[in-house]
Formats: sequence, C-alpha cells, structure tokens
Amino acid sequence: MAEVTLNLRPLYTLQDELCSRFVQRDAEVFAVLVGLVSGEPVLLVGEPGTAKTAIVESLAKMLDAKYFYYLLSRFTEPDELLGPIDVVALREGQYRRVTAGRLPEAHLVFLDEIFKSSTAVRNTLLDIVLHKRFLNGAHYVKLPMLALYTASNEVSHDSEDAAFYDRLTIRQFVRPVTQDAYDELLLHGVRLTYGNNDIRKVADVGYVEKLQSAARLVALAAAENASVRAKVVEAVQELEAKGIKLSDRRKIKIFIVAAAAALLAGSPTVSEADIMDALFFVAPREEGDEERVQQAVAKVFGDVADIPQKLLSMEAEVRNTLRKLEEEKSLEAYVNLRQLLGEVTRKLKETGGVRPRYISYYQRLKRVVDDALRKLKEIEEGKRGEER
Repeated sequence: MAEVTLNLRPLYTLQDELCSRFVQRDAEVFAVLVGLVSGEPVLLVGEPGTAKTAIVESLAKMLDAKYFYYLLSRFTEPDELLGPIDVVALREGQYRRVTAGRLPEAHLVFLDEIFKSSTAVRNTLLDIVLHKRFLNGAHYVKLPMLALYTASNEVSHDSEDAAFYDRLTIRQFVRPVTQDAYDELLLHGVRLTYGNNDIRKVADVGYVEKLQSAARLVALAAAENASVRAKVVEAVQELEAKGIKLSDRRKIKIFIVAAAAALLAGSPTVSEADIMDALFFVAPREEGDEERVQQAVAKVFGDVADIPQKLLSMEAEVRNTLRKLEEEKSLEAYVNLRQLLGEVTRKLKETGGVRPRYISYYQRLKRVVDDALRKLKEIEEGKRGEER
C-alpha cells in the first residue's frame, strides 16, 4: 500500500480557524471536515440558528470553492437544483440542462431542510449521493462535487426517506450553545455578523482532492489489517446487541470515515480512537442513540473510550495543585506542580495526541496548564531577582 505523505497543515488550519470562529462548534466542525476528507455526505440535525449553514459557507470561502446552497421544500423541483432545460438545444432535438450556477458545477453543496424535499428531488439526489453524477440528456455527467452537506431540524421517520437517510453517511446532532458560553457567543456572533468578516483562503480544491485520495489509501490499508477489521466487527456486534443496527453499506463506510478521522488527528493509519470517532458518526439514527453508542464503544475499546473523563480529571488535578501552590507558596507545592505538568504532557501523548472530537476538553485543559506555567514562570523569575 502506498504511503501517505500529504502535508496536513492546511487541514489543521481549516479546523483551527473554523473552531475559533464558531463558539462550541468543535464537534460540528469535525463532522464537516470528516465529510470533506472522506467525500461522504453529511447530515447536520439541529434547531435553526445553530451555525450549520455558516460553518459550511465559511469552509467554502477558505477553499475558494464553488458553493451551491438551496433551501428545499415539498414544492422544489429538480430543475431548481440541476438547472433548467436548454430551450435552444431542445429546438434542435437535444435534451440537456443549463447548469451554470447550479449544483452540477459546485464543489461544495449544502441542501437545507433535506427531508422537506419532494419525492422527485429525493430520487434525483439518490444517484448524486451514490455516484456523484447526474443524467444530462442522454449521458451521465460526472460532478466536481467534493462534499455534500445537508441539514434538518429533526430526523425523518417517513418510510419514503429511509433509503435516502441511510446514504447520509455522517450524522451530527447539533445542540444550542450552553449557558456558560453565552458571553463568548455574543462577542463572536456580533463580530461575525457586523464586523470585518474577511475569510482568508487556506487551501484549494486540488488540495481537497489529494486529501480524499489519501483517505482512500488509509481506508484500504485499515481494511486489509485483520486486527482493525476484528475490532470493527466486535464494535458492530456490540452495537447490534444494544439495538443499533447498521446496513451493510454503513458497516463498510466505517473505514473511510475512520480514515478521515485519522488524517484529522495527524496519523496515516487508523487507530482505535479513529474507529470510535467513525462509529459516533455512522451508527446513531436518533440523537438518543449516542448514549448507546457510548456504552458500546466503552465495552469494546475500554480506556480509549474514556478520553473526555481523563482530560477532565487532569484539568481538575492541575487546577487543584495550582490553587495549593498559590495558597501555600511552598517549595513542595512548586515541585508538585512542575512534576504534574510533566505527567500531564506524558498522558496526553498516551491518548494519541489531540483528538478532534474532544478538542473543547483539550482547550479547557490547555487554559489551566497555561495558567500553571505562567505561575511557575513568575516564581522562577522572582527567585532569579532575589539571587541578583
């Protein structure tokens, strides 16, 4: 299998800039980027006004990509997405569409209120989702589409939507910002809405195509690894025992989604943590299923599944040790804090680095670690001043 040597720094920059622009949207940004790297369609489910569209629009600008957005309804016709019939060509006996500015020419596509679309639109989209092509007259035309994003306020339980819903590989449930982040939300929101909102280009379409090629190589290597396959089989069986059944299609998709998660985590190979990330995207049908997925992965992956709790424990330990140093101002408390920070660094390496799904936990830990380092620096500079 060919080795993946692609420079991943632009990918990390995309993630960092999107996370910095949108408050408490780390998980959503991760889902959007996993969709971009894997080339698999993404469904964002959540209340209106939770930045679903804004994240994808910002990504399109950072890639300088052709972007197509459409708000669907039961009255939407395929012509509105694919373009109207070319009347001039029709007079000459040729049936084709005028696709300028429509979905067939876009690199990134966002279809809002996906489950409100008509049967005709859903049928049209099935082939687009599966094969990234559409029938233009007598011939199929390959689409330049790199990523398809969809959104809905809720999951559809209509039997007519079942086949289409199964093809939306990556599912992310979007929740409103929590109360502790309201102040940050207001500041960032006003700046984004009314301030200088220039977005710099970070990468281009060609780079995304290379990313997707790399993801396919990583997925193939993972599928050829018997131990990785065994872990996926074990996880799928445990999910089924919890009442969560995946179609054969979705079982296979675990590998490409895990490959994208691996690249986002900076690794050319799929780890257990990457498989877990993939399962959280691929397995849940309803928002309530996430708890059962967590239970399943905890049983299969053990300590690897407990990364958030480990990070929270480290944060609390650093915070308490720092507080003790500030209260006692003793050499023992100073030594304890310095040793603890070294231990935290070691434990972070053991977790496999910064996992994108848990980036908010890392950020919280980093803030308290930075505070501790500043305190140590103050003490050390004070001692040097006394020695002079």
